[in-house]
Amino acid sequence: MVNQTPWVERKFNFDFPLGLYPVILERLWGTIPRIVEIVRGKSDSELSNKPPGKWSAKELIGHLYELDGLWDQRITDFLAGQETLSAADMSNQKTHQAGYNERTVAELLTLFTGRRFRLLERVKDLTEEQAGLVALHPRLQKPMRLVDSLYFAAEHDDHELTKMNTLLGRLRL
Repeated sequence: MVNQTPWVERKFNFDFPLGLYPVILERLWGTIPRIVEIVRGKSDSELSNKPPGKWSAKELIGHLYELDGLWDQRITDFLAGQETLSAADMSNQKTHQAGYNERTVAELLTLFTGRRFRLLERVKDLTEEQAGLVALHPRLQKPMRLVDSLYFAAEHDDHELTKMNTLLGRLRL
């Protein structure tokens, strides 16, 4: 069995061409139907099941919703010419305190979908110059382009969707 690498242990190389920008936007859009498929046919109880020290599927959806706020702020940082991007709250207090297990999955999907659509609408028509803007990622301590930031967000989506699939028994890792 191969265990999933913790997010904070991931290393990234941002050396791909700007021409992958449309592909990365497609991945970000694709998170929505992937979540819908993952939760399809699952009971509220299954989606609220919270193993010790981990988040439930509903909390993982809420976490993705919360982080879209960070990704959006970082787009603002790039476009404003900030040298360093806004930092993530690595304690994830918003997710821990939001009570996502008390909400329906339909509510969570509506929240996430709305925020993700706004994010994608904001970046869909950026120029190559804008996609190539550079700022320092505060945790990684390495420069990244705006396109790299969106790639980072897509990788994070995949990371959390893998956890959700594993939690709900769709993957055996």
